[in-house]
Amino acid sequence: MELSGSVIVLGILTASVVLFVTDRLRVDLVAMLVLLSLLVFGIVPENEILSGFSSPATMTVAAMFIISAGLQRTGIVRFIAGRLHVLVGKGKKRLAPIMMLTCGFFSAFTNNTATVAVLMPVTLKLSVERGINPSRILMPLSFAAQFGGVCTLIGTTTNLLVNTLAVEHGAEPFKMFEFAQLGVVCFVVGVFYMLFASKYLLKDSAKMSDVAAEYRLKDYVTEMRVLPGSPLIGQKGVENDLTNLGNDTSTIRILEIVREGKMLWAPQTSEIKEGDLLLIRGDVGKVMESESLLKIEDWAEGNLNDVYLRGDDITLVEVVVPSGSGIIGRTLTQLDFYWRYHAAVLGVRRRGEVLRDRIAHIGFREGDTLLLQGHKQDLSQIANAKDFMLLQDLSTLRLKKRRSVIAFMILIWVLLAASTGFLSILAASLIGAVGMIVTRCLTAAEAYDAIDFKVVVLLAGLIPLGMAMENTGLVQNIVDMMILHVGQYGPFVSMAVLYLMTVVLTSVMSNAATAVLLAPIGFALADGFSVDAKPFLMAVTFAASTCFSTPVGYQTNVMIYGPGAYKYLDFLKVGLPLNIIFFVISVTLIPLLWPF
Repeated sequence: MELSGSVIVLGILTASVVLFVTDRLRVDLVAMLVLLSLLVFGIVPENEILSGFSSPATMTVAAMFIISAGLQRTGIVRFIAGRLHVLVGKGKKRLAPIMMLTCGFFSAFTNNTATVAVLMPVTLKLSVERGINPSRILMPLSFAAQFGGVCTLIGTTTNLLVNTLAVEHGAEPFKMFEFAQLGVVCFVVGVFYMLFASKYLLKDSAKMSDVAAEYRLKDYVTEMRVLPGSPLIGQKGVENDLTNLGNDTSTIRILEIVREGKMLWAPQTSEIKEGDLLLIRGDVGKVMESESLLKIEDWAEGNLNDVYLRGDDITLVEVVVPSGSGIIGRTLTQLDFYWRYHAAVLGVRRRGEVLRDRIAHIGFREGDTLLLQGHKQDLSQIANAKDFMLLQDLSTLRLKKRRSVIAFMILIWVLLAASTGFLSILAASLIGAVGMIVTRCLTAAEAYDAIDFKVVVLLAGLIPLGMAMENTGLVQNIVDMMILHVGQYGPFVSMAVLYLMTVVLTSVMSNAATAVLLAPIGFALADGFSVDAKPFLMAVTFAASTCFSTPVGYQTNVMIYGPGAYKYLDFLKVGLPLNIIFFVISVTLIPLLWPF
């Protein structure tokens, strides 16, 4: 039975890794499929199958999402970010180090993704003002979030998860700043390396000035002038002979009417008049073919006029689709995007490539960058939606002074309570989360909205898989194989191999999933060598939380991929040497700081 159980778990493990790597299904859905498989095959008892949802790691992560949101909602992080121009000065040299140090500091105590989301608009603005290409700054910003995250217990989900697994195995819990012994060294080395890399290894990829050219809008957006006698005259902007040219595979829409120098945006009820300039999104070929029939002419002659893309109240902004966005997997047509968000999508960029074909039917993915047009007020409200991350700051800063102080004091209390041993990290974080709601730093609805349930479900689904791997003897089989091949060289080499295994896995799948799957191997290796498990656990946490060589290995890398106009090779060229540097530092210092 034990043998068959281990074979079944190996099959489930292999299938889950394949699904994670190929990204065919959402990670939380994969985690639920893992749970169902373990339940159906009877690997994990029914009364334990949902134990992951009540795990201290899962609850602590959820609480930390709320605490991080409290700091964001009160405006304290954004307030500090908005004043970084004073430290940066007017020159170019200070921008990269100041942004990396700021991002690293906040990432040590708040959600890394939220920190990067706040700092990206500031970084883009400061870089453009100083004539620095954003592609030279955004990658250092993303990597700095990872540098900072490995410095504290609450810095990353991985740290909290491995800490919980350590406690469940009877080991001493990690202290709040125990990771800093190695984390600060990696932080300093990482900052100096990225200053070198941004100057010599990164090219000027992003072109932020001419969005029409960057998104090649002329391929699917055009300006047409209404000639005398056109059948469009008197018809409404929302449905007319022009929009009726569209079909299920090619939607044609009038985005705005320019009349006597004034812009009528979203002209659904406005009547078209002779001489109007129509900004049209859709199949440009079909529109051009209908010039004679509809008596319209190409006013821009294939080159869009930026004057008609922006106005006193109409503007263009870029947004990134973050993890957990409600638009992932859905199309413009399915979302009825134009009416739901009061904005028009003019272009979509995915992993450095502009998508031009059938834009209305493109299924959105995490990390996509969208070019939106709309009223400034409507677009500024999009910044508060969980579905988008705005790359331009359109809203007025609202610092809730009293509540921002309260939110900051709650964070300090959580840190002190957990670091002094007065309370466990679980108890301290839960009290802090409730405190954010009670003191009205954020509402209960905002607190629920702040939790990334995809991460919660991922952890809850994979924790039982880790248990099954141990209980069926699969972990022991893997460890026996490792000891057979490298065990003769002692625990140091085994730890180095485990570090490399973690780096490879976390480069292609979730870092939290990698930690859940490899932490049990660390415990088993420690038992096999009869040594302390902490060096092995530290190898897993640091390797899983520092993925630089791929754009999909860490969430902040996905966020900056599109806006920085990076290529996959850019991450490999800059990130792989940094991963090697961190490997050398970690395997050298871990045995000294946490002896076997």
